[in-house]
Amino acid sequence: MRCTRDNRSYLECKHIRFSGKPLGRPPKSTPENKDEIKRLKAQRRQEYRERIPIEGKFGQGKYGYRLNNIRAKRADTSAAWINGIFLVMNLLILVRVFICLRNLAAKIVFWVTKKCMPREIPFARACQFISSRNSYLAAHI
Repeated sequence: MRCTRDNRSYLECKHIRFSGKPLGRPPKSTPENKDEIKRLKAQRRQEYRERIPIEGKFGQGKYGYRLNNIRAKRADTSAAWINGIFLVMNLLILVRVFICLRNLAAKIVFWVTKKCMPREIPFARACQFISSRNSYLAAHI
């Protein structure tokens, strides 16, 4: 969205806060308003950073899912296409989440079963080998 006066007035009548630069010359920096100017600049920067993933998702929809090539004739058909594309994008995110959860559950199950399995005690194994060897020797002498 461009920052024209018409767009700003539209946002204002819809009660949507615009987070871009204000129109006109920037205020003169004085010791009294220096902190306020810094705060407003940091707030605009933070809001811009919050918009980056959202704009990226729109770009992904346009170039990855052909959101910019909808050729429907009616407005309700176009809205259905747009909703369908965003539904698919969200479903793919959910599939990735479920795959990660399944892999995590498999790792946890493997870890738990590995911890709960009876462990071999090296000394007991050595004693078992010696006793079986002695019984073999006793049987063949």
